[in-house]
Amino acid sequence: MGLFDQIFIEPLRYEFMQRALVAALLVGTISSVVGCYIIVRRLALLGDAIAHAVLPGVAIAWLLGFPFFWGAVGTGVLTALGIGLITRRSKVKEDTAIGVMFTTAFALGVLLLSTDAVRKKAQGVDLFHILFGNVLGVSTGDLITIAITGALVLLTIVLLYKELLLHSFDPTTAAAIGLPTGFLHYLMMLLLSLTIVASLQTVGVVLAVAMLIIPGATAFLLTHRLPTMMLVAAGIGIMASLTGLYLSFHVNLSSGASIVLVAGVLFMGAFFLAPQHGVLARWWQRKHHQRQTQMQDMLRKIYELTERGTEATAAIVAQALRQPLAHTQRGLRALVRHGWVQTSGGPQEHFTITPKGREEAIKLIRSHRLWEHYLAEKTSLPLESVHAEAHRLEHVQPAEMAERLERQLGHPVRDPHGDPIPTPEGRISVDPGQPLDRWPLETLAIITHIEDEPEEILSGLLARGLSLGQSVLIVERTEHQIRLQISDRVEVIPALWAKAISVVAAP
Repeated sequence: MGLFDQIFIEPLRYEFMQRALVAALLVGTISSVVGCYIIVRRLALLGDAIAHAVLPGVAIAWLLGFPFFWGAVGTGVLTALGIGLITRRSKVKEDTAIGVMFTTAFALGVLLLSTDAVRKKAQGVDLFHILFGNVLGVSTGDLITIAITGALVLLTIVLLYKELLLHSFDPTTAAAIGLPTGFLHYLMMLLLSLTIVASLQTVGVVLAVAMLIIPGATAFLLTHRLPTMMLVAAGIGIMASLTGLYLSFHVNLSSGASIVLVAGVLFMGAFFLAPQHGVLARWWQRKHHQRQTQMQDMLRKIYELTERGTEATAAIVAQALRQPLAHTQRGLRALVRHGWVQTSGGPQEHFTITPKGREEAIKLIRSHRLWEHYLAEKTSLPLESVHAEAHRLEHVQPAEMAERLERQLGHPVRDPHGDPIPTPEGRISVDPGQPLDRWPLETLAIITHIEDEPEEILSGLLARGLSLGQSVLIVERTEHQIRLQISDRVEVIPALWAKAISVVAAP
């Protein structure tokens, strides 16, 4: 006999294993599908409450001598109604009401199961399995009950799929168009109770909530659409149930705990490896975004240096961006590979921007300055802070957002600092001003531009009342400071700050 036959085929020679296999498939499917609604509605704690609340129903059913199925369903529904009643009729919040109800119900169940009367009625049944499950002990009658329950739950979901979908994602709209939201809520609680009862024999009360939540949560990491989420969750539930079942058989472990453990392992796999929402994928996306941002910043700095007539060597770019030289050199090589810049080579290597790179740099500058204009005009953000926020937005917003911003702002031609905003065709006007530190004494000037970097200089200039369109007159200049006449007052600023201001002659 081969290894495959020994592991997978040999166990199926036993009837109890055949029944267990069918039960595991049914419960894995039902729990996973219903669990998707629990996940999207953020009702995991409510599912936990109902799972624990069915325990006293099981005990009461045995005590009265009728099938535990009905007792479990009854107490599950009563718990859901009780949580709603407490929430509506008192100032206690829903999460608190859930905590009160499920702990009280679970304590009552444990108390009842420990009484001699229930033990005698149970007629030798191991009540431990009600808590933790024993799929290998599923009888034909249990299997029929699980099948009928599962068919009823799945049929209800199929028939009311659109209504339950809308109620799950947007209950306000569902109520507005006339859907019976109260009925749908308690119907979902009934379906949840039925699903938990179907899970009792396989994973038990304590672990039933795990099979409701874990497959759905795993699928939630892998897809964005509810129908797909349900299919993926069902597949995960089936896989966990079968793997846990065989593990339980071969290693002689608790069947319910084995099934849930496998489901947990699958969740952790998705948590780390999911293509879009996994830890590794998000880490890679962040690293890619950081590299892209650094390359774009480097490209724009080369463009600015070139426009000022300065050679863009690796050392100069590194100094301008305040970053290590080795890091800058790697970034410049990446820009060359992208075709955005070209290098002269040789010992005095310098970099020049290509037409393709200039087009990309102009797009970045246009997006940045439009965002600065938007933030200054439409938000309460201080002017000295708009540059940093615009720098973040220019790298994360799609290019078409610039056109929408421009239309919304009325096609501005300059940003809040006086810099010209490039046109959609890539044309950019030349700033006609000259630095204030070189402006002649006693000659009235108009401020046309204030550099937005470094932020501390911009903050200092704004604090002294200097702004675009402001009339200024240099009354005294020394090596270290400049005395300015601004309207009816005099301000003294460092000479370094004056380099950040551009002015033109007053008309």
